[in-house]
Amino acid sequence: MSRMMKTVAVAALAVAVNGCSNFLSGDKLDSDPNRPTTAQASQLFIASQVNSYYILNGHAARVLAMWMQQMAGTDRQYRGYDQYSITEGLFTEYSAAYTGGGLIDLRTVQANAEESGNKALGGIAKVWEVLVMSFLTDMYGDAAYSEAIDGNAHPTPVLDPQASIYAALQTVLDGAIADLTSGQGSVGDLDLSLGGDTDAWAHVARTLKARLYLHTAEVNPSAYTQALSALCSGGALNTCTLGIQSAAGDLNEYHSGASGEENIWWQFIARDRDSYMRPGKFLVDLLNSRSDPRRAEYLQLNGSGTYGGAAPGEGLDAAKHSNLGLTRLDPSYLQPIVTYLETLAIIAEAAYRTNNLGLARQALDALRAEYGGSAVGAGLSGTALLTRILEEKYIALFQNYEVFNDWKRTCYPNLTPASQAYGGNIPARFTYPIAERTSNPDNVPVPGEQPRRNANDLVNATSADGTACKGQKP
Repeated sequence: MSRMMKTVAVAALAVAVNGCSNFLSGDKLDSDPNRPTTAQASQLFIASQVNSYYILNGHAARVLAMWMQQMAGTDRQYRGYDQYSITEGLFTEYSAAYTGGGLIDLRTVQANAEESGNKALGGIAKVWEVLVMSFLTDMYGDAAYSEAIDGNAHPTPVLDPQASIYAALQTVLDGAIADLTSGQGSVGDLDLSLGGDTDAWAHVARTLKARLYLHTAEVNPSAYTQALSALCSGGALNTCTLGIQSAAGDLNEYHSGASGEENIWWQFIARDRDSYMRPGKFLVDLLNSRSDPRRAEYLQLNGSGTYGGAAPGEGLDAAKHSNLGLTRLDPSYLQPIVTYLETLAIIAEAAYRTNNLGLARQALDALRAEYGGSAVGAGLSGTALLTRILEEKYIALFQNYEVFNDWKRTCYPNLTPASQAYGGNIPARFTYPIAERTSNPDNVPVPGEQPRRNANDLVNATSADGTACKGQKP
């Protein structure tokens, strides 16, 4: 596929994804799903990538950034969202994960790849399946998975427990790595993010395995050891060659300046809803306290010529509030999904948790070196070392939904809830869409019967920094 053809395809599909329904459908996307031609499988694969971009970095990511006080709602309904004003209709990602461009189409692509012997295509499609389904179980807890594909056999699929979904996704990733390292098949420009580089995808898959192990750490004592094993063959940083190895191997969304292909955050903030959200006061104050060089990337100067953030629910004030930086607020900015910086942060934390402080400091120093930070030194240890690791990750993963997963697991940063909704807690999960509840009432709970947090998210009495957790009370 030429660059022009790819541009046209992404532009057309991005418009569909960013509409109110967030669905990708039509004859070319959904015809004959049981026996697709290679051309149809190609269309489904492109549609699935663009749909995944929206699920991972669209509306839900913006709300999560507000809950984590990296951003703040400054106008209209967004001032309510970061005050936890949530209804059943707020999050539609659950439905979008299955229908046009979702799990059903990804499974169709995998079946076609298996039939044609194109293991490269099958392996990449499996990684996308894990990204989408892990996001779903991260945010909703129990979700349809084992019975989600065959609507005739399972018109009202059961919701599988979160823990079983995580376990199943690890198996899918093992299969993806086997496919990606087989040397069989090719994808080329059909792969919008990494250009068909199967080696790069195998590294992404291993970082993703480590990420998902951390998601089980509250109830799985071996999680940190398993995360390290997914990334490292030994106890020093130079043995940690299995995950993403540099920024060049990051999994990013494909965007460009062409109409319909622009960065999703740019579309919302710069083009459609300029007044709705701004960088949050907590993050901006943290960056200012460190004189962090990334301020110029993350933020623009406010009307007073300084960097300033908006408090939760505060109305827009151009004199006080910085907008996103011009690097991030660029239509061509490639929005990160899984990165080298996250890989280093996982290594650092997992090494700390397994008492390899030397490796923890090495990985932390490597992460800091990526933005010009100095080494932390051998004297940093204990809670101070863990806090520094988590702080660096919170900043490095600006705008990434994984910050929310870390907060649920560690209560770091120890944020003060923006309102007294949810019993004075920060929400720990999404509500299911009302359409899912009405079509599957025996399995999808009403909001009042839905647990406040996922079974894997234990109530943390203290934050990783040793203080009482303010946002995760019973």
